[in-house]
Amino acid sequence: MKKSWGALAIAACLIAGLTASGGMAQDKPQNPPKDKKAPKMKAKQVESPAQAGMPQGNENNVIDYRISEMLAAWQLGDTNLLHSVYADDVSVVSGSFEAPIMGWPNFLVTYQKLRARVSSAQKDRYNTYTVVRGTLAWSSFQWEFNGQVDGNAARWRGQTTLVFEKRAGKWMIVHDHTSVVADMSPPAAAAKP
Repeated sequence: MKKSWGALAIAACLIAGLTASGGMAQDKPQNPPKDKKAPKMKAKQVESPAQAGMPQGNENNVIDYRISEMLAAWQLGDTNLLHSVYADDVSVVSGSFEAPIMGWPNFLVTYQKLRARVSSAQKDRYNTYTVVRGTLAWSSFQWEFNGQVDGNAARWRGQTTLVFEKRAGKWMIVHDHTSVVADMSPPAAAAKP
């Protein structure tokens, strides 16, 4: 199954725009007249606009949603949304041959260096498989990246395995292992003289 994250990215932009412009519509708040007979209602506090739409119930659906948030954050360059999915003590094995990246601050520096080179990005995910065992879960999926990197068209394919831990009621990525798959297509045949 192919999932395109373009619509999710647009929705995330709209949510961010609505949240950012919430206080700009009026110069000063207007309080409605108090009705002493009206029942008192308490607003439910929500941590973020993204969590407000988070599916409830089936843990696989919630984890799938968290993966979608991570991919949308990556494509948008939204480090706050990205950090809402990655744990502070995350470990990351990247698609390049380098030592594992330990901790959110180190991952953030690496992500920002790569993201600064990207002028457009679309990352589609396929064949997601998730296992939940209590407060631990893991998801594996294939992906394709299409975009502009250093001003040139780029297309990569790869696989990712994410390990999640449920912390304070939220599924957080505690380990990310991403591999870029080498293009195994045969070279073009040489022209015969």
